[in-house]
Amino acid sequence: ENIYHGRDETVKKIGFYGGSFDPIHLGHINVGVRILEAGLVDQILFSPAALSPAKTGAPPTVSGNHRLNMLQLALEDVPGCDPYDGEIQRGGISFTIDTLQEIKGELRLIVSEDAACTFDQWKEIDRLLEMAPPIVAFRRQIDKKKFENLSSSIKEKIEKGRIDTPAMDISSTEIRERLKKRLYCGHLLPGKVLDYIHQNTLY
Repeated sequence: ENIYHGRDETVKKIGFYGGSFDPIHLGHINVGVRILEAGLVDQILFSPAALSPAKTGAPPTVSGNHRLNMLQLALEDVPGCDPYDGEIQRGGISFTIDTLQEIKGELRLIVSEDAACTFDQWKEIDRLLEMAPPIVAFRRQIDKKKFENLSSSIKEKIEKGRIDTPAMDISSTEIRERLKKRLYCGHLLPGKVLDYIHQNTLY
């Protein structure tokens, strides 16, 4: 059944935040809250990819339904942030351009700076950035060479869309490693998500 599909029609500006969310962590939520508080969008849709084009060799560790359930738990008390299940429902490789065509409204694409540096590999990127100008969340470590290799029009859009989110260098990969080693993760994940992971013996 759809957890959340579609959106509040009264909402004008939508931020689309795609990713594996495997699992969602406080760094993701922090980016969302900052962007909402900066008034850049009115609502953010967190959309877990069924399979990210960039990660076809390494599919998500847990199922789409588990990742959606974790998003639901993480975001239920965060105003303006909602899970979006369109990509999971569709299955296959999740191309952002295809997903954005399902969502009506004035769109912005929310990406981390390291993801923006791979824009030259995204499907129909020029059309995508016309449809949804990017909001680029600051990450402390980015590949400067990759950025330099982008086309000047893409670079310009990234520069224009940069927002200074405090660098929370949390990665889902690091969290999965910590969970595997049974290390404490309460400083990285919402409590409800951590409980869900333990209850369902994920990772």
